[in-house]
Order: sequence, then C-alpha cells, then structure tokens
Amino acid sequence: MRRFSRALVPIAVLSLIFTACGAATAPGPSASPGATGATPAPELIKIKSSYGNVTPANLAPFFAKEMGIFAKHGLDVDLLLIDGGAPSAAALISGQVQFGNFGGTETMSGVAAGSDMVAVSLFVPVTPWQLLAKTDYKTPEDLRGKVVGVASKGGSSEVAADLSLQRLKLDPNKDVTKQALGSVANLTAAMIGGAVYAGPGHPPDTVLLLKNGFKVIVDLAAEKIPATDNCTVVRRSYLQSNRQTVQAYIDAEIEAIAAAKKDKPGTIKVMSKLLKIEDQDALGQAYDFYVGQIMPTYPHLDVAAFNYTRDALAATNPAVKTLDVTKAIDDSFVVDAEKRGVGK
Repeated sequence: MRRFSRALVPIAVLSLIFTACGAATAPGPSASPGATGATPAPELIKIKSSYGNVTPANLAPFFAKEMGIFAKHGLDVDLLLIDGGAPSAAALISGQVQFGNFGGTETMSGVAAGSDMVAVSLFVPVTPWQLLAKTDYKTPEDLRGKVVGVASKGGSSEVAADLSLQRLKLDPNKDVTKQALGSVANLTAAMIGGAVYAGPGHPPDTVLLLKNGFKVIVDLAAEKIPATDNCTVVRRSYLQSNRQTVQAYIDAEIEAIAAAKKDKPGTIKVMSKLLKIEDQDALGQAYDFYVGQIMPTYPHLDVAAFNYTRDALAATNPAVKTLDVTKAIDDSFVVDAEKRGVGK
C-alpha cells in the first residue's frame, strides 16, 4: 500500500501542473458583470403618455421621445396621439395613460368636476391663436349667422374664438353657430374645405389657411394674452406615489426644449414628423413662433394665466367660475428642475 501511495504522488503532481497550465491558456466562459465589478444599467421605467393635438405646442414630449431624452432620464415612454383635449383628459382619468399633454382648460374643467388631475408644467403661457375668416369678410356683421369652427368644446381654441368674437362686439353664443370639429387638424381641414366660415388657427396651420384665401381678422397672439394652451398633466394620486418619475418626465421635457432652442434645423426635422408636413416655410414659421417666442426655458405654471383662462372658460363652463386654480396646478417640479439647472 505504501509503494502504491508513493506511485500516485507523481501522477497527482503532474495532474495539478497540467490543470494549472490549462486554466491559464484555455479560453474560459465570459465574465459576468458582477465578476468584473461593472454595474448593470437600471431598467427603464415604462409609462404611457399622450398628446392631444398635432400642433407645435406638443413639441416638448415629442422631441424628448424622438431624441432619446426620456430614455436618458430613465423612462421608456409610449407616446400616443389622442386627438382632442377632452379625449386626452378622459384617457388620463381612466388610467389608460399616466401623463397627458393637453390644455389647462380641460384640466380645470376636470378638477371642477371632481377629478384629481393636476398640471405640472405649462409650455404655452400666452395664446398662439388668430381668428381667420374667408377672404370675402369685410366687417363683423359678415360673421353674424355664420358657422365658426373650434377644435373642441371647452378647449383652448373655443376660448380663443370667444375672446376674438367679443373683440368684434359679437356674442359667441348667440350671433354665430359654433361647431366643434374634434381636433386642430380637423378644424383646419374644415375651414379649407368650406365647412366653416371662420375659425381660430396658429402656425403652421395659419400658413396653410392664408395660402388658401383666409385672412386674419383678430390677432390674439400679437396681444400676448395669458393662456394655458398646453400643459403636462398627471393625476394627483399618481404624482404622490411616483414623484421621482414625474420629476424625470419634466426634466426630460425641459431638456428637450432647451435643445430645440439651440438647433433650429434639427428641430424642424422633428417638427416635420410631428406635424406630418414638409412645407419648409410653414415649419420655419412654426419654429420661430413657438420655440423662439412662446415656449419658456422653464415652463412654470402661472397662476395669473390660469385665472385669466378660468374666467374666459366660465362663459361656456360655469362650473369653473369659483374654482381655486391652485388646486389644479403643482409648480414644484419645474421649480426643482430650475434649481438644479436642468437644460443649461
């Protein structure tokens, strides 16, 4: 047994030597991230969001999605078009989406009706609207009894139409017939197609309307009237349990507009995809108007703008007349982003 044991020793030593050599030279399995000390990338948070109209007012979420800015902030955003502010608000309330981009008018109407919606950013704080009429228009009397189109009842386009008609000394609810077309795109098509005599528009639609024989009869945009035409809106119940996600979404939108302000040619390409048009003149005017003049670097929720819009909205929705607008807004996310210098 001793001789047999001694015989095994050289064999065991040789075996160890060959094994060690093989371990040094033979390719082994790929090292796992944990083995090298690398930290795997965190999984993106999946959310659904919507925008309510094909308009430059919705550039912030669209640009953030197209340019990968949402992903940079840890979000996997499924961005949907839901035509019209009212359907967009309904999708948010029902939980089909977690974020909506639509008007402050729909937000205030929802809060007045008992919804827990809350606006967390405001990208269009002054009205972009002009009232346009057919080329044969000469005096306000030419509008009496005519059909005036709006995108949706209770939306920003109807508020703009009412304000414009009042400036012409006409009663929006008695002197004309208002017709809701469902979306800004449908409104523009109806005007060009002859279904309505007049209606509100803004770039790039105004470029198309002017080319088709319409003319501006009231220019609210030139007056810099306070507005709440495009907000980012969430449910307060979602906000309270997902503050970091809401902050990331707002940070991404702010960064998107900051990038858009620095790159007109690149932004026009994105706007072309958003608006589904190739007219470079119309796109250029839309960029100059929205990105250059209207959209702020930090989209704070202006209480005065909401009060002004609420008072105008009360003519068609009396339920908002006594609404405390601070119950419909939360500016803390934009404030936080500005303190950290997001977008600079």
